[in-house]
Amino acid sequence: MKDNRNNKPRGMIKLSSVIKILFLIVVAAIIILGSLVTSIVLGILKKAPVIDPSEYRSQLSETSRIYSSDGKLIESLVSDQFSEFVPYEDIPKNLVNAIVAIEDERFFEHSGVDYKRVAGAIVHDLKTRSFEQGASTITMQLAKNLYTSFSKSVVRKITDVYYSYQIEEKLSKEQILEAYLNSAGFSKGTVGVQTAAKTFFNKDVSELDLAECALIAGVTNLPEKYTPYNTKEIEDSDDLGNIEVVLLPKNENSEPNSDRIIKIAKNLNELGQVDNFDLIQIQNDMLVPVKAVFNETSRERQRLVLKRMLAQGLITKEDHDKALNEKIEINIGSRKESGISSFYTDVVQKNAIKILKESGYTKEEATNKLFNGGLKIYTPMDINMQRTLEEVVSNPKYYYGGFTDKNGIIQPQVASVIIDQKTHEVKALVGGRNVSGGRLLNRALVPRQPGSSIKPISVYLTALNNGATAGDVYLDQRMPEKLFGHSPKNAGNHYQGWTTIRNLLRQSSNVGAYQVARDISADKDAKVNKNSTYSKVYNDEESLNKMVDTLKSIGVSTIVEKKDNPTWNDIDYAPLTLGGMSYGISPFEMAGAFTAIANEGKYANPYVITKIESSTGDVIYQVNPKEREITTTQNAYILTDMLKDVVRRGTGRNASFPGQEVAGKTGTTSDKKDVWFVGYTPYYTCSVWIGNDKNQKLAFGSTQSAYLWKQIMRSVHQDLDSKKFEEPEGIYTKYSGGRREIFADGTKPHYVNKYGFYRASEEKNREDKKLDNNNNSNNNNNNNDDKKKRKKKSSNNENNSNKSKSSRKKKKSSKSIINNEN
Repeated sequence: MKDNRNNKPRGMIKLSSVIKILFLIVVAAIIILGSLVTSIVLGILKKAPVIDPSEYRSQLSETSRIYSSDGKLIESLVSDQFSEFVPYEDIPKNLVNAIVAIEDERFFEHSGVDYKRVAGAIVHDLKTRSFEQGASTITMQLAKNLYTSFSKSVVRKITDVYYSYQIEEKLSKEQILEAYLNSAGFSKGTVGVQTAAKTFFNKDVSELDLAECALIAGVTNLPEKYTPYNTKEIEDSDDLGNIEVVLLPKNENSEPNSDRIIKIAKNLNELGQVDNFDLIQIQNDMLVPVKAVFNETSRERQRLVLKRMLAQGLITKEDHDKALNEKIEINIGSRKESGISSFYTDVVQKNAIKILKESGYTKEEATNKLFNGGLKIYTPMDINMQRTLEEVVSNPKYYYGGFTDKNGIIQPQVASVIIDQKTHEVKALVGGRNVSGGRLLNRALVPRQPGSSIKPISVYLTALNNGATAGDVYLDQRMPEKLFGHSPKNAGNHYQGWTTIRNLLRQSSNVGAYQVARDISADKDAKVNKNSTYSKVYNDEESLNKMVDTLKSIGVSTIVEKKDNPTWNDIDYAPLTLGGMSYGISPFEMAGAFTAIANEGKYANPYVITKIESSTGDVIYQVNPKEREITTTQNAYILTDMLKDVVRRGTGRNASFPGQEVAGKTGTTSDKKDVWFVGYTPYYTCSVWIGNDKNQKLAFGSTQSAYLWKQIMRSVHQDLDSKKFEEPEGIYTKYSGGRREIFADGTKPHYVNKYGFYRASEEKNREDKKLDNNNNSNNNNNNNDDKKKRKKKSSNNENNSNKSKSSRKKKKSSKSIINNEN
């Protein structure tokens, strides 16, 4: 008989084979996937820098260093007030228990990674599809604080796990807690429990009670959400002597501090709540005083911490209830920045924190990394140039009429920035003179009214970009009241009559700047009525927007636009042509803006940091300037040539020095509270601002700022070869009435006459007619006041009377022409 025991249906055999094949495929896939994952992980770990966890104490207080362009140490950064190391034995047991209870309840059981917690987090994320559940242990968080970064990536997580095992191998649990509690961020710029205790309760960490320990422990999960206090505006009804005052940095686009806020600040100063330095910063719109109010969300988090501590047997029910019912009172401790030893490194520190934040760090983490992370920060500073700049600006002979204010700060003050326009490196910078101490008001970063120094970068650069030429002719004369809604007047009531754009800039004509600005988007050939022979249709909104776009494209960040404030903004001719802005422009941004002209029409953000390295030598940041074309090479050269005229025979003559060509522009506000000179040579661009901290009138004008600029740049250039600005291709020269003018290709004039340069026969004909009819009368008008002062003898009275009548008739004719143009 046949044995049928092994006989199976053919279908079952096929199914069994398929299952076996699938099983083998799955196993193979797992092996391949596992090998791939292992290969990736090993690749990540191979690149991970070698660490020595046993050196954590020195690393937590490891000083970051700033180096000059030639590798010399400029400054070692120290900031005890932001991060103060405290040994484990001085940390309250309640604080240690609170941190363990809320952050890592199995901390004393695992070896760096809590796999039970990891599994729970994966299940939670799959259920909620949020993928937000964290599973980092205290050890992993310490690895992040000390060795990796704060970016959310798989690579960082794998590296954290790898380092966690090494940390657990080398350190005891107490040492790990000591390192973690001294490196964790607790909001408001605080790093470490000692700083947190002093910031929020104005006491040493060893003095914290259970309720305060639980509150601080709850912050680390989401510092911004669970911060112990928020800030609110100080109200008139507040008792200034009994509020917790916090000073916040001002946003560049926020409104200036009101008279009410300044009055409150002065009262706070009298009460000892605000010191003299803080008061100056408030008056200069750098800080605003607010009050601290308790954050109830932190109370909810505190309750959870206490509940976890009770559940884990770390406190008794009695202790729990007592802490739960305790009233928490915020007492803001003094936490003033330290370690800022110069103006340049002040800017470096601000930029370093910004760079670290852009890399994924919070503000607290970035601050901790900067001051305690052992960073190497390389800058483009030229030490010799920096020393020269500081020596020149500190000489009192350049500031006659000086005095010492009631805060003991010498006035007037000064700021200056020197940039290599070809590389965009900030080579030297000062933000004041004869000022020392832990905290400095860096005036190089403070916006001030630019006056006429804004004209080249707002009016004339935009005009050239929109088809204007240096030879275009305008009528520079006193305008009727409120023409175009404004009443611009030239300084000293000096007017040139019919003249070119070049001369308008050379003599810093306010009237001319208005007219050129309005013409940026004007239709110059429009006929507004049948009797009009030469009229224009203006598009003021478009002209203003084009000037704003130009300024923004060259790094000016302090323009208040209508979208920011519909009623209080800079979108008008007075701010954009004469510099009467809401905030102004800082000397740093003014120097940067002028580099676009000096660098043949190309702009990139000026920088003070070339590279940042971690304590292990990894490159965290490498500068990569991105140039963009703001104008053509030809337009940049033409504007440079016009600015050379300002220095050769215009308002900037005091800036000229032998050996180098100089181009630049003066600037003086109408009340002489700010005076400027911003200019450049073929080597460097430099801005100089002089003014009083409290906006008082100066005893001198912009000729003095130009003179100081000369002293700075003459010293900077003393060992450099003489150099001229290089003329690019596409520049054409024309002469008219003995005057030379240069033009870019495509803007060459077709005709010239004794008045100017013209590109079309119709334009030439109407300009000739208008100029011939009115040139003499305009000259009489502009000199009318002087003629009245020079009375002739009685025998000439009749002639003078006739001339006066003739002048009045011609004045009326001139006015009608301007009104036609409006």
